[in-house]
Amino acid sequence: MARGVGIGYRSQFTNTPELLLQHVDFLEYNQRPNLEAVQADLGPFLGKLPVVIHSINLSLGSVEPPAEQRVEALKRTADFVNASWVSEHLSYSRVGDIEIENFIALPYTDEAIEVASKHILDLQNFLGRPMIMENVTHHITWPVKQYSEAEFIKRVMLSADCGLLLDVTNLYLNSVVHKYDPIEYLKTIPRDRVVQLHLAGHTETDGELVDSHVGGIDPKVMELTEWVMDNTSCDAMIIERDNQLETFNDVLEDVALCRSVYQKYRGAMER
Repeated sequence: MARGVGIGYRSQFTNTPELLLQHVDFLEYNQRPNLEAVQADLGPFLGKLPVVIHSINLSLGSVEPPAEQRVEALKRTADFVNASWVSEHLSYSRVGDIEIENFIALPYTDEAIEVASKHILDLQNFLGRPMIMENVTHHITWPVKQYSEAEFIKRVMLSADCGLLLDVTNLYLNSVVHKYDPIEYLKTIPRDRVVQLHLAGHTETDGELVDSHVGGIDPKVMELTEWVMDNTSCDAMIIERDNQLETFNDVLEDVALCRSVYQKYRGAMER
């Protein structure tokens, strides 16, 4: 079972498997369409580190069910690596046959809860393993809404009987953009439903905050992370980093930072 401090797998890590095996507790792997690619990427780690699968194109909020071929490929990958769980964004990125190159937040309505929770339930049944959903960044909120974002997420989780991949960076960025208290948001989420965290750097361009996975983790994000670890049963943290991966030194700084927080609230991992 995945637990502790892990990292989102990137292709650069294939050349330095010994560093990952030495410093992280598990890996998160972005779904790829064929097992040959999965084997090439994860071969050095399978059987040595637990793996969780991160999907990016199921579009849980679309009225149409996730594309059958994508779901079948996801199951093959999850079975191949014996994934502890599979995650996907609570958003929509497809309308009919049109793919949207972004994760669009859902309206906070009963109808959206019904649509998303049915897809999650169906996916969990087909995959035969837990499915957790991730909160996304958004710069606009749908004008028609029945709930706050946190209440909406809670209702989807309870309806689908699933957990949450809490992206703490996304939560922080949304709280700044939409001017709400992130702690009040967190208090709405059932403490036993937070399964995994995402932690990443962000950038600001022309006044717009972007979850870019660039640079180190903001101290304010780490403050929220401490609250989460102190007030929920979450036992898994993933660092997302998409730059400065050649030497791995900057990544190790983030790993050390997250491990210090993890050990403060969960104790040292036996490796």
